[in-house]
Amino acid sequence: MNKKLAAALARDDAREESGMHPDDRVTCHPHQSWAENCEDQHSRPTAGRLLAEALEIDRISRR
Repeated sequence: MNKKLAAALARDDAREESGMHPDDRVTCHPHQSWAENCEDQHSRPTAGRLLAEALEIDRISRR
């Protein structure tokens, strides 16, 4: 990660904590990249995906 991206991530994080809507970010916090570079990696959650995720979390926590 370069200094420009790191500064932009920190700026977006601070703005979001101050009330900015997450859709207004120019960076992607989960992927630590520019939002335009990862927009295809984000998909809207579906009931099935959320259920599968919850089941996976339960499975992992029961180990």
